[in-house]
This record gives sequence, structure tokens and C-alpha cells, in this order.
Amino acid sequence: MTQELAENDAPRGIFITFEGGEGAGKTTHIRFLSEKLRERGREVVRLREPGGTAVGEELRAVVLDPKNDNLSDEAELLIYEAARAQIVAEVIRPALERGAVVLCDRFADSTIAYQVHGRGLDAAFVEQANAFACQGVSPDRTILLTTGGSARMGLSRATHRGADRVERAGEEFHTRVNEGFLAIARAHADRVRVVQSAARKSRTSELVFRELADLFPWMADVVDDPSYFASLDVRRPRPQGARGGSGNRGGGNGNNRGSGGTRNGADGGAKGKSGNRGNPGAKAGRSGGGRARQGKLSQGSSGSAPRGKGQGR
Repeated sequence: MTQELAENDAPRGIFITFEGGEGAGKTTHIRFLSEKLRERGREVVRLREPGGTAVGEELRAVVLDPKNDNLSDEAELLIYEAARAQIVAEVIRPALERGAVVLCDRFADSTIAYQVHGRGLDAAFVEQANAFACQGVSPDRTILLTTGGSARMGLSRATHRGADRVERAGEEFHTRVNEGFLAIARAHADRVRVVQSAARKSRTSELVFRELADLFPWMADVVDDPSYFASLDVRRPRPQGARGGSGNRGGGNGNNRGSGGTRNGADGGAKGKSGNRGNPGAKAGRSGGGRARQGKLSQGSSGSAPRGKGQGR
């Protein structure tokens, strides 16, 4: 469906996923989009994968913890699918049924990119696992954010404050993941729109809105107004004594990163535990759909992990 309102003029649920490799900037643009949709009176549910529910955050902590470096690729896949099945049943489907806009940082495409292209698992089996976990729920639109550069560039952005198990999987692994995302975009061009992150966040967000204007017609009226997106280019002051500003990776209250809180599972309806990185016993990764960041490289790490080993998605 391409209209924001159904025949009875009641808002219909719309499911939008954001995908991309490490350091693509998904969180910033999900937050901005969420704010603007709420200003228009829409209920917005912001989620991350894995995560977004109490069960999902526990699973996220397991899959991203660098201590679990012996986790098999098969076990990793099933953890992601278990977390997805839970968030679909508990949060996504109910939100869509009541007419909310669901914004998810990573979803099933990340499993294909990380587990099939990155890890080398059987594509047919992973597709079946995705279908089982998604329970018939699929995105209306997917925004694939790319850095326009090498995997090394994205990893350097993503790991400046430390790396999780997936980020440590190596540059070659993440190169395969990025290539996998582009292959998905080519195969599903009707749903997946590629947006290359620009030097200015305002320009990137403008491009995102252009790719969503058929779902939200009002966006066509704002995309040519630079002032609408200008706030994205204003650097936020870093709180005194805070390591990374308001989005620190430790502690938190269950809100998504970017809303002044830490990187947690859900914003706007999920009962998720925080599972933040740096939270003792729950080293969770980034927000969103995609995959508990299915693959990060630790700072200072070089080389790649073999396909059958290593971390993350």
C-alpha cells in the first residue's frame, strides 16, 4: 500500500526498516524521522534488532558479548531469529494493527547480509528461518544506508568507543556484508531504497524523506526546504564528564539511543530491558532491526575472521 490513510481515513500501520553496515548512521535518521512523524500526530514505535522486548534484550546481550567468541554461526542465527519472532509477536504486529508507524533498526535483511553473505550459511535455510520468525510481517519500505566507502571506514565510525563481538569479525567479513546488502537492494528494488550518507546529516535525511514521500505525502512538501533538516547539522554539546554525550553506551532507562537516553531496545511501546553496552551482564549493541549489530570489529583489530567463525551477524 502506498497511501498513508486507509479507506476509512484511519491511519494504517506502516512498517519501515533501516538497514546498513556498521557506521552507516541509522540511529540519527531513525530518531529524526520519529520526531517528525510524531509532530504530525502519528504514533511511532522505535525498535532495534535484536532487542525491543525483555527476551530480545537478553538474547542481544548474549550474541554481542565479546566473551562469547566461540558461539557457532548456527547458534548465532537461531538467536537472531528467536529475538525476531518475539518482537514481531509482542510489539511489531500489535503496533501495526493499531495503526502505528514502526521504525526498526535492522530486520530480516540483516540476517541475509550477515549470516548468508558474511558467515556463508545456506541461503535457502536462512530464508526459511526468516519467514518462520517474521510470521508474515514484512516492511513496507526499507532504507539501506551506505557510507559510500570501504567497510574499514564504517567500522572506524562504529567502534570509536569499543567494539562488540560482531564488530570484531574483521574487515573482510564486513566487506562481504556490505556487498550482501547491495545485492538485496538490487533484488528487491521495489521495497529497498539505497541512500548514501552525505557529508551533512541534513542532506542524508532529506534523501531518506524523498524515499518515503509516497508513504507519507506531506514529506513532498518539506524535502525542498533546507531549514526543515538544518537541526541535524548542529553539533550537540557534550555533557560535562560524559564520555560520549547523551547517548552513552552504559546504563539507561529503556529508550532508544538518540532520544537523550542510551541504546536500548524499544521506544514507544516495547517492554524491553535496557541491555545497553556497558551495562554489567548485558553488553547489548546498537538499537534497531536489524541485528544486534550483526558484526562489529574491535578497535585496533585487523584482519578478518573466517566465515565459519567469529562474531556477530
